[in-house]
Amino acid sequence: MWCKNLSILYFMLIWLGAAGQTDSNETMFDDEEPVWLKADMNEVHEYGIRLGTGFSTMLGGELDNPRLALGLNGSGYYRYRYSKRSALQCEVGISFRGSNFDNGSGEYSAIKTYYVDAPLFWVKAIDKTAKTHLILGAQYSRLLSSSIFIDSKQVEENQKPKFKKDDVLLLAGTQFYAGFVGFQLVAKYGLIDINNGLIDGLNPPFKNKDIHNFVLEINFLF
Repeated sequence: MWCKNLSILYFMLIWLGAAGQTDSNETMFDDEEPVWLKADMNEVHEYGIRLGTGFSTMLGGELDNPRLALGLNGSGYYRYRYSKRSALQCEVGISFRGSNFDNGSGEYSAIKTYYVDAPLFWVKAIDKTAKTHLILGAQYSRLLSSSIFIDSKQVEENQKPKFKKDDVLLLAGTQFYAGFVGFQLVAKYGLIDINNGLIDGLNPPFKNKDIHNFVLEINFLF
């Protein structure tokens, strides 16, 4: 299921990147053909795609024994350089994340969530070539779907865990470029308690406490 979703997402982002990517340079590249996969921050406007993986979990007092879960994500991005070493970058994409749990037999073992994400962050070049960046910002996420598993088996569709649809996450990290490929490492923490009742009758029993998303992403930028 995840492989199918990732394939669809990948080809959609490739199409968007090919349709929308035209870099403009205020100095060096005005008279040259557009370079599609340009990596550094020499361009005033830059479009691209981001594909990656990472780990996520659900922190707070509600859920017992949370562990990291492997996730996938992808987006299209736009970066506007407003000074020689500073820029704003926004993205729109999808992420598949959630959390595993080290609980016993007959108890919940995993929660999977599917989000639309819209990060906005400040980019600051921290080297002379403007290829290594510090990033700080926030992300709005909208929950599309969620599911819960007991002993690795998904609970029936009408028993989806109840989470609040909206979340806001603080993010911080770094991104750097080697040739035409960029790399991004970013941590995200949810400010909103997304607990909206979950499901009655599951074990370990729910406690009506808080749940917060935590994500650590390792991404490629094209």
